[in-house]
Order: sequence, then structure tokens, then C-alpha cells
Amino acid sequence: MINAIQTIIDQEVALAIPAAHLTPRADLYALGLSSFDAIRLLVAIERAFKVELPREMLKRETVASIASIAKAVAAAKPAQAEIRLAA
Repeated sequence: MINAIQTIIDQEVALAIPAAHLTPRADLYALGLSSFDAIRLLVAIERAFKVELPREMLKRETVASIASIAKAVAAAKPAQAEIRLAA
């Protein structure tokens, strides 16, 4: 999942360093991520992983690092499966 997120970051956002060279906990905002970039990144992540992040995850902390993005995607996946089962 980390490699996929790094690829998405490089496609959607122009950071000071390529995402492949970042540690999972590197601060994306310190590397140039703007609020607008964060929104674009969240939309791209949802599209790529076929998840819808809950409203409470749509905040600065969710896209602060590669690790926080991965955690949000992992948390959203079980919720998506539960929604499909309930329907």
C-alpha cells in the first residue's frame, strides 16, 4: 500500500522530494503540501483504493504523512465492506 500511495503523491502533488525517497512518517506539509494539494490527494486516494473516507477523516492529520494516509485507507476498507453487507 505504501508504494501505491507514494506513486499517487508523485502524480498529484509537487513536493520538494519524490515520495519514494520519504519515510512513511515524513511530514508532507513541511515538504510543500498545500491545503489544495491535500484535497486533490484525498480524492485521488479514494479513487485509487475504491474507498470513501468518512467525514471525520477529512482533515489535515489524515494526509500529514504516508503512514497516516495508509492508516486512513485501512480503516475505511472494513467500513466499506460492512456497508455493502448491510445493503
